[in-house]
Amino acid sequence: MRNKFDREMEDLNTEVKKMGAFIETAISSCMQALKNDDKELALNVYENDYVANELELSIERKSLRILLSEQPVAKDLRTISTALKMITDMERICDQAADIAEIVLNLEKKEEYSPSLLYQMAEKCVIMVNKSIDSFLADDLDLAKAVIESDDEFDRLFVKVHGELVDEIVKAPQESGRFLDYFMIAKYLERIGDHAQNIAEWVIFSITGEHKNIRIL
Repeated sequence: MRNKFDREMEDLNTEVKKMGAFIETAISSCMQALKNDDKELALNVYENDYVANELELSIERKSLRILLSEQPVAKDLRTISTALKMITDMERICDQAADIAEIVLNLEKKEEYSPSLLYQMAEKCVIMVNKSIDSFLADDLDLAKAVIESDDEFDRLFVKVHGELVDEIVKAPQESGRFLDYFMIAKYLERIGDHAQNIAEWVIFSITGEHKNIRIL
C-alpha cells in the first residue's frame, strides 16, 4: 500500500518539477525577448501561458486524488497541501511572465538606453523561483529560508531600478511611455519574487507545520 502511495507522491513531484521548469523558462524567455527585441519569442511566451494552467490543473487533480484515496496524515498531508498552495503562486508567476511578454510585443526598443539593472533583477528572480521549487522537491528547510532572506536584497534592487527609470524620465520626458513600460516589467518581476517567497514559506510549513511562525498542522 505504501509503495503505491510513494509512487503517487513521486508522480506529484514530477509534475511540480515540470511546472517549475516551464515557469522558469517563461521568465527567462520574456526577458531575453526584451533584451534582443525578439517579438516572435515574446509572442511564444504570451501564447503558451495556457500550459501553466493545464499543469496547475493536473497537479491539483493528482493532489486531490491522493488526499481522497490515501487519506494521508502528518508530514504527507502537509506536503500535498503545500503542493496545492504552491501551484497557485506558480501559475501567477507564469501570468506575470506573459504580461511582460505582452509589453515587449508593444515596446519600441531603442539603443540609447539598456535596462541593465532590470536584467539583473530578472536573473535574481529566476534564481529565487528555482530555489523555492527546489526546496520543496528536496525537502530543504535551509534553502527555503535562504529564498525568504534574499527577498530584501531583491526589493532593494527594485528600488534601484525605480530610481534609475525616474532619472531617465527626467532626462528624456518625451520617452516617458517607454520607461514606464520598463517600470511595469520591474513591477511584474517584483511580484514574481513575492510569489517565490510565498512558495518558500509554504515549503517551511510542509517541513515544520508552521506558516509564518504560526503552528497550523
